[in-house]
Amino acid sequence: MELPDTQIELPALDAFINAALREDRLAKAQFCDGLLQFRDHHGVRVRIGLKARSGLRILCNGTILHGEGSAAHQISIRDLLTDLSAAGGSLFQARVLDSLDAICAAPQRQGRADQWTFAQAEQALKAGHAFHPNPRSRDEMTLAEAERYAPEHAGIFGLQWVAARPDHVQINPDAERLFRTLAQADLGTTPDDLIPLPWHPWQAKQLFQTDDMQTLYSAGVLKDLGEGSGSWTATSSMRCLHATHAPFMVKTSLSLRLTNSVRHLSLREVLRGIHVSDLLRSDLGKQIKRDFPTLHILGEPGYAALRDMSGNILDPTITVLRDNPFRDATSNGPVLLAALCEPSPHGPSPLGGLLIRLGPDAPKKWFTQFLNVVVWPILELRARYGLLFGAHQQNLMVGLSEGWPVAGWVRDCQGTGHLDSFTDRLTQACPGIGEGTENIVDAELGDGLVTYYVVVNSVLNTLATLVLDDLTEEQDLHDIWRNFLIRARIQTPGDDTLYTRLLDRSTLTCKGNFTTSISGMNEADGDARGQIATFFELSNPIAETLDA
Repeated sequence: MELPDTQIELPALDAFINAALREDRLAKAQFCDGLLQFRDHHGVRVRIGLKARSGLRILCNGTILHGEGSAAHQISIRDLLTDLSAAGGSLFQARVLDSLDAICAAPQRQGRADQWTFAQAEQALKAGHAFHPNPRSRDEMTLAEAERYAPEHAGIFGLQWVAARPDHVQINPDAERLFRTLAQADLGTTPDDLIPLPWHPWQAKQLFQTDDMQTLYSAGVLKDLGEGSGSWTATSSMRCLHATHAPFMVKTSLSLRLTNSVRHLSLREVLRGIHVSDLLRSDLGKQIKRDFPTLHILGEPGYAALRDMSGNILDPTITVLRDNPFRDATSNGPVLLAALCEPSPHGPSPLGGLLIRLGPDAPKKWFTQFLNVVVWPILELRARYGLLFGAHQQNLMVGLSEGWPVAGWVRDCQGTGHLDSFTDRLTQACPGIGEGTENIVDAELGDGLVTYYVVVNSVLNTLATLVLDDLTEEQDLHDIWRNFLIRARIQTPGDDTLYTRLLDRSTLTCKGNFTTSISGMNEADGDARGQIATFFELSNPIAETLDA
């Protein structure tokens, strides 16, 4: 079914307006008679029709009136976004419109969430972040390239393989064996005296044009091995690639800016993956698996990067190997939470559709089971061991059985860390953890990050999805969430500080994607305290409920 332009553009409008509302970027904003009213940067009145509203998020219906009284007239979503983004400057406006074009070019989502394979679930996310002015902007990448490499287009392609002299490769111990295993599976062969390295084909094209690569080729450091099996496809992050024949997923640097960040990996980030993998293999890791059997953490046990002729690591060449347990092309995979909760322009979200099929009592039961099976282990890892996992919607997958959540899968070690008060205990279990990773933080900062990524971005957005799909009352879900936290605080054998923060503090730490994007900063340039993105405090809905 062909959707009208207004419906195709709605996700871009929703993401922009929700981000702007959350960060108080809309002058004199108020809700009245099923409309959101505010003033644009010229002071002109704007009224947007609402399809649905929750305490966290709204959905627009595409009706936009611009102007005063009888002079008000209907304008398009594109015209409104063009006007509103102009206040942020030409570069910000270009990114907003680039994102709009990318969203409009995405094919419609297909199939039922409980029947998606792993790859289908990764590629079911069409518009991206629900709170971002430009969730699908991709500087340096053309729309034609996006149609091949962006996850929502489900393109199939091959890795570009090169081989390098060992003296010019930065690689962690034992990883050479892992890269050779992958090369054997993808290429069918591997050179004995050189180390095989897989690159994303888009990135390879950029690298081959650089002086550093030309110098390495001329010096005999590099050898082109050609393209491997043409059966790789992008996961939701675009720079992490998956194939069912491969023992590992491949995550690479990409020399382009996606939303807030240039996607170059750094040594400190890939070391986090090594440390998580080491921890999972330790006795403590085995204890974690016994204590939390419904939680699965994807390790990243290997990385490699080229060194230039002076011995410096070339960040654009960094490649990471990620565990790949999803190798059956016919099996249903865990479902990306962001795709599960993404609104559909012609009906309920995939989660809403699933719950409608499960019956009228399903929404509250599903949300309760989601908290117990998926969220509780992540929060308990912080309480018992000080471990921090940035399990936001695009890093968190839900295993489903007959539509019900039975497991959680966490990935992307780039967003991991631990509290400084637990360092001694963790070091005893896993010597060297945190060294060189810049991810050991105090409780105030660490709990703030977990509050945003796990609670605001994952839990409360899932809650809002059920409300926006008109499946249950928001207050009932708030009660379930609060009772869950009270029970977890009472029962934890660990530190209950985070539970108390979530229950009693009047605000929740939240990331400001609108402010970060409009600033033009590269979020990935953060120092030892994490990111340089803007964070602020958002009202805590269950604390408000308690006060009331």
